[in-house]
Amino acid sequence: MMVRRNSIVTKLWLTILVLVSVILFIVSVLMLEFFNSFHIDQERGHLAKLGGQVQSVLLQEGETTDTVDQIIEVYGANYILENGSARSNFGSQLDDWMVELNRQDWETYQAAGETAIGNFSSFDGQAALAYRTTFTLPTGDYTLYLIEPLDAISSANAGARTIILWTVASAIIVTTVFAFFLSTRITAPLREMRDAVNKTGEGQFDLRLETKTRDEIGELAASFNAMSSQLAKYVFALDHERLQLASILRSMADGVITLDRHANVIVTNPQASPLLTDGQPHEVVLSLYEEVVEGASEKTIEVKEDDRYYTLTVTPLIGEEDFEGAVVVIRDTTESHRLDKMRTDFVANVSHELRTPLVTLQGYSEAIIDGMTESDDATKEFASIIYDESLRLARLVNDLLDLARIESGKETMQFAEFDLGEFLPRVMRKFNQMAGEKGITLETDVPSHLIQADGDRLEQVFTNLLGNAIAHTASGTIRIEATEEPEGFRIRLTDTGHGIPKEDLPFVFERFYKADKARTSGSKTGTGIGLAIVKNVIDAHHGTVDVTSHVGEGTTFHIYLPYKQPDLT
Repeated sequence: MMVRRNSIVTKLWLTILVLVSVILFIVSVLMLEFFNSFHIDQERGHLAKLGGQVQSVLLQEGETTDTVDQIIEVYGANYILENGSARSNFGSQLDDWMVELNRQDWETYQAAGETAIGNFSSFDGQAALAYRTTFTLPTGDYTLYLIEPLDAISSANAGARTIILWTVASAIIVTTVFAFFLSTRITAPLREMRDAVNKTGEGQFDLRLETKTRDEIGELAASFNAMSSQLAKYVFALDHERLQLASILRSMADGVITLDRHANVIVTNPQASPLLTDGQPHEVVLSLYEEVVEGASEKTIEVKEDDRYYTLTVTPLIGEEDFEGAVVVIRDTTESHRLDKMRTDFVANVSHELRTPLVTLQGYSEAIIDGMTESDDATKEFASIIYDESLRLARLVNDLLDLARIESGKETMQFAEFDLGEFLPRVMRKFNQMAGEKGITLETDVPSHLIQADGDRLEQVFTNLLGNAIAHTASGTIRIEATEEPEGFRIRLTDTGHGIPKEDLPFVFERFYKADKARTSGSKTGTGIGLAIVKNVIDAHHGTVDVTSHVGEGTTFHIYLPYKQPDLT
């Protein structure tokens, strides 16, 4: 594995290596200086000892003895004995030696002599150690100079330097190995922590580090484990809150759009989609947002989009210091508008339907009161008309009450089990005389099968349908047929009457809607809410009803009724 330059392993290794190198350098310099001083001190001692022996020999044997040369030769040194004249084993160039010796900086060594170290030209510029001492013989005062080259000391120092350099190199190698070992021991758990932190950042909050030591790294691992557990709890809580918020937004009846300070969508729900285009707010939303940005506390407006009505309320989001965005609440008021229109239409239709019988009642009753009838027969005819209109008014009121009770849910269906094959022919027989008067043939084809239904309400349904069919069929056939399906009856009531225009078919089950606005049959005119009652009763039986028709050919009502009602146990 390559070690990166900025890794902690490299930094620790370089730090330890530099520190050890500096220490070894200082120690090496001190040791070399120590060895050099030690060797020079030893040579000074040797020369001082040699000078004492020479002095003893001269005192015993006189200055002419050859013993001095022998002793000096054994030690491998050079000497000069001077008392005005000079004696030496140098041979020639004695004057040059004396000049060089006299210019040295002499230091006192022990009680009887002095030493000096210098570079002497007679030794080819090499360093040499010089020793001098003075003493008195019977023949006068003498000065003894002993000179020894320091090449042996230089050789010893060179050997010591070699040993020290090898030692330093070995120490650096050992330090490198130790530094990498120590760094690896330190960085291995750190690398594990780094990988764990990266995985935690990716969402893996169940990672735990093994605490192998009780030092700072072990404490760091324990702290990471505690942090990971706490972070997992916080993230779980945030996810739970986010899911709750998303669920609340999805389940809201109103649409919600949250915009940031740049009018970008942050949060929305499906109910707000009508006022979003490719994920961006509609222009009317942006215009309200701009008004809020300019300082409005709250703006509410109603707009129409794709034949639906929406009420928009924009409220600013104010942070600690500045405007942070806005929340747009979108309420679909289409149903409210529809109910308002239905209420208005209902009042208008009821007023229209009540006005005709009331005007008739008022007119004919005033004629009778004012004595405008010319005979008893005319009076009876007027009274008969008043009676018919009152019956029509009573039917209208009763139908309205029935419809109101069914739609409000206050009318409870009295379900019972009976045979539909017997029920429908019995209902149709009530219209035999009425149909016969118009030359209409009534036919039924209903198999015998038990069904759960409210007989009275179901009779009201087919009474309304058959009454309408007879009223709008000049002659021909009205037929009821039923087929059995796995879960219920499929019933078709077909007539050969005038038919209903195609554009009116979607509205025939609405209250007071009449397909033929000009169709009148005197006192036989319907109330306009019979088919609305049919639709509500069939819905209460968990069935369906629809209609198909062709003008001039006839009309067919399709009814589906289940055999069993789910509300019954």
